[in-house]
Amino acid sequence: MKAIVLAAGKGTRMGEITDAIPKPMVEIGGRPMLWHLLKALLGAGVDETAIVVGHRGDRVRAYFGDGADVGVRISYFVQEVQDGTGRAAEPARAFAGDTPFFLTYGDIVTEPAVYPAMTEDFSRTRTDLLMAVRSVDDPSRWGAVTLDGDRITRIIEKPPPGALGTSWVNAGIFIAAPALFSYTARLELSPRGEYELTDAVRMMIEDGRSVRAFRMESYWRDVGTPEDLAAADNEVGGGPR
Repeated sequence: MKAIVLAAGKGTRMGEITDAIPKPMVEIGGRPMLWHLLKALLGAGVDETAIVVGHRGDRVRAYFGDGADVGVRISYFVQEVQDGTGRAAEPARAFAGDTPFFLTYGDIVTEPAVYPAMTEDFSRTRTDLLMAVRSVDDPSRWGAVTLDGDRITRIIEKPPPGALGTSWVNAGIFIAAPALFSYTARLELSPRGEYELTDAVRMMIEDGRSVRAFRMESYWRDVGTPEDLAAADNEVGGGPR
């Protein structure tokens, strides 16, 4: 299986930390977040990965090169304008081909076992989109989802607190059928002025596509602020995995 990793953003909430490097290159446990992610994907059988770069993409290329040091063949694609997650994977569309692929944000920190578990889940029950979801205290920070069993019935990006009556959120890790691109290509700018991947998911649900949830119960952190970074570094700890 192939993977597309979105690593183009600067991470404006990280302040000076990401002035010289893209957010996925910030270190936790002595290695960039992106290193941990690539190793986890390798453990799920992914040996070919596209990294979509943008802000200071040269730092990603310089560190990982062709991927030989991490055991993964890496191709690089550029998101020329960082205008949201919805269009971020478009440069790697041809790379993905006509088979299902992992799609993940580059600033997600979780247990490596999540990735092979998602592969097994997808293999047992094929779907148009398998989305990792996580229960959190404040879903208004993320894309909140409502569930009917393992079926995702609704998703809203950063809703007002309590609006959906759910604690489940988009955890930023997906296994997607190529059909996803037919929805990302039709996206319009959201009220936040970005192309939102959650809007593409919403359109898939409205079209009756099979969109399922993979419920995560393991450690998970979306590193968006210096406080998140400090917590992730403390929680991962123990040096590189």
